[in-house]
Amino acid sequence: MKILIVDGDWNLKRNFMKREAMFAKGEHCGGSFGFLDSLRSVINKVTPDRVVIMWDGMLGGKFRHDIYPHYKENRNKDWDEDSYLLTEEEMDFEAKRKYSILAQKIKVKNYLEELYIRQVEVDLIEADDLIAKYVLSKNNDDIITIFSSDKDYYQLVSENVSVLRPSDDKNINTANFKEIFGYIPENTLILRCFEGDVSDNIPGVDGVGMKTIIKYFPRFCDEPYDVDRFIKESVEQYQKKPIKFFEKIIGCRRIVDRNFKLMNLHEPFLNETAIQEVEEIRDCVIVEDNSFTQRSISNAMKMMLKDGYNKLVWQEDMNFFFRPFFRLVAKETEFSKKILGNK
Repeated sequence: MKILIVDGDWNLKRNFMKREAMFAKGEHCGGSFGFLDSLRSVINKVTPDRVVIMWDGMLGGKFRHDIYPHYKENRNKDWDEDSYLLTEEEMDFEAKRKYSILAQKIKVKNYLEELYIRQVEVDLIEADDLIAKYVLSKNNDDIITIFSSDKDYYQLVSENVSVLRPSDDKNINTANFKEIFGYIPENTLILRCFEGDVSDNIPGVDGVGMKTIIKYFPRFCDEPYDVDRFIKESVEQYQKKPIKFFEKIIGCRRIVDRNFKLMNLHEPFLNETAIQEVEEIRDCVIVEDNSFTQRSISNAMKMMLKDGYNKLVWQEDMNFFFRPFFRLVAKETEFSKKILGNK
């Protein structure tokens, strides 16, 4: 089965920012309409049998924050000292912006319910961990595409798991990974641990990145590495040639170990609720009968008319806009009949 998995909050926010000038009936809709428009485009490319959207839950990231209190600290200006320097007008703008994102998220989720898109959201859990859980426990015949620009997902690339990169529509898989990045996918996590993640406010090791690692550890391109191997080889190299780069590797164990815990998607941060939700969404029946199918698609179109989004559709042709979802609905209906028929 071909499965498309999307990081919901990432796709919503990127469209929100990319389509700042998009309004319908006087309300900003760049995030909500943009989400649907980008999703239909991706479905056209991947032609999946199933689509799953994973959302960040309320207080998502708490488990990582417990390990590293500064995790994602740079994303919330409400708690940043700089927020005290904002004018009342700027603070009001920030509050309206956050409300708009939340309102559009709720709207998107309602649309997706009508379009047979499977969704998971669990309090305290981030979308990254839900996606990792789904991928790591996938069925043997599943072929999964993850749609995201987050580099952390590259560590999940395997024989039947790829990452569709939105910047250039490149589908990154085991066949082209080394050609694109210069090293094997098995080394993604350890490299991320050295480099850190600016967007998540996770500092790495200064002066230690892909170029310097490949320069001093050329076997990194083809052989799996972990921190123990890096330190062992650094000690050996330092004894021959005592340069500062090897000193950094030898002395960075604490930072790399911390980052490994924070960034390792092979050991996602989950609770029992999250595990149950992912397992349930994997193979549950979401189509009851054919009449329900037709009614649901019609509901999505009515929602689009009510929201005024039809004015944003090419030639206002909603059948054209929703066409990529018809195949998905047919596949979900076929799956449901198969499961219900075996009971």
